[in-house]
Amino acid sequence: MLDSLLQEHSQTTIETMSAVTTLRAGLSQLARKNGLLVMSSQHQKQASRGYRDTRDHKVIVVTGASRGIGYAVTKKIIQALEHPTVYCTTRGGADQITGLIREEVDPKKAKGITFKTMEASNIVSVVQLRNEIYAQQGQIDILINNAGMYFYPSQDATEHFVQVQRTLDINYWGLKNVINAFLPMMSDTARIVNISSHYGHISHIPGNSIKERLGDPNLTEKELDEMIMDYKRHSTEFMDDFEILGWPRCSYTVSKVAVNAYTRILQKQLDAAGKGDMVVNSIHPGSYHSKISQEGEFTLTAIEAANSVVTTALLPHPCQHPRGQFLWHDLKVVNWDEGDLKSLKI
Repeated sequence: MLDSLLQEHSQTTIETMSAVTTLRAGLSQLARKNGLLVMSSQHQKQASRGYRDTRDHKVIVVTGASRGIGYAVTKKIIQALEHPTVYCTTRGGADQITGLIREEVDPKKAKGITFKTMEASNIVSVVQLRNEIYAQQGQIDILINNAGMYFYPSQDATEHFVQVQRTLDINYWGLKNVINAFLPMMSDTARIVNISSHYGHISHIPGNSIKERLGDPNLTEKELDEMIMDYKRHSTEFMDDFEILGWPRCSYTVSKVAVNAYTRILQKQLDAAGKGDMVVNSIHPGSYHSKISQEGEFTLTAIEAANSVVTTALLPHPCQHPRGQFLWHDLKVVNWDEGDLKSLKI
């Protein structure tokens, strides 16, 4: 079983994504190979001109929305907006979930929700959905990245490596796939919300040297990508020395710390590119997770947690703060790159 999983994931892993330029080039190359639309700057301008720029109409994409916090966020954002169009992603069948959620929201808004099948770790799958939404809407206003994977850390070297590979493929590389695919068609005042976790705090990283590098405010995307690939290399059954180097056994922790670091990097990239009206933040929603939450630990219901996520997604324009920050479920900014979490409710 593990051998087959290793073989399967080895074929789909993203080893060449060491920089944003490499990632985007690979995405474009795969898209062309599969007959998919690659958006040029001219296409982007045409999309922007043809889009209905009205305050009450928002186009939203929510990944990993088939259950839990993703499902609750979808219902909450539908409730909060007058004329929303929401595309939700799931790895399973989409039609049945579309029918279900449409029965649970305002009938006048129900047709604005559609579930689509997408695998965040599959670039072609992501680009296909991007192109479909582009053709229908021209651009999107809000992207909420909730798709994620968690495994209880295994002590078996082979199984642990499978966990590392699968977790990073979805939680980090997959999140970047989605963002890089959709960025060219996002509105000038778009909002991106990356769902993180209390495990995304750097205090969960054992090694001081790795802490310092990950928490460096001048860390580049290329350097971050290389660190994540380095963790994976040292988690192979052959090497299996990641703990000696100061990495945690929990790959979910590594992925969420990386998401927080990438969120800060991405906001800096947007600002430098003259797209400062776009805002990206990460957030720990605080909702109960059947695999993560500990007995007696403070948690919110999915509905309660959805409030802070939607509030972050609907930050008004202009937005001076928060930008590129890590937010707690009470919407306080938390310095994920220093200190600990002793004073915070998980």
